[in-house]
Amino acid sequence: MNGFDMMAEAKMRQWEKDKKDGCKSASVKDTVSVSSGESLEKQLYADIKRLIKQSFQAGPVEQKQMLKEAEKLQIQLSARLERSGYNNISKYFSDEIKKLKAGNSE
Repeated sequence: MNGFDMMAEAKMRQWEKDKKDGCKSASVKDTVSVSSGESLEKQLYADIKRLIKQSFQAGPVEQKQMLKEAEKLQIQLSARLERSGYNNISKYFSDEIKKLKAGNSE
């Protein structure tokens, strides 16, 4: 299963959980899509940030899954950037993601 399939599955699980819990904002969540006109790298970074932030409010099992998915997306992001020769930007994003995981950013 590739990263996008896993991400879609995680979103569906979250929507179902929100629907079951009666959360009215389940259908109004911010999502990043190809039609947004942003680069794939920017979309990957946005999804990584979203998963990490959501993992702080999730239960232990869901948190582990979200962080694992975020890590897979981070690998894709790093690979894309480094393959294009953007090693410094890749390192910057890696550092920012570490800060997010530690709860020190935004």
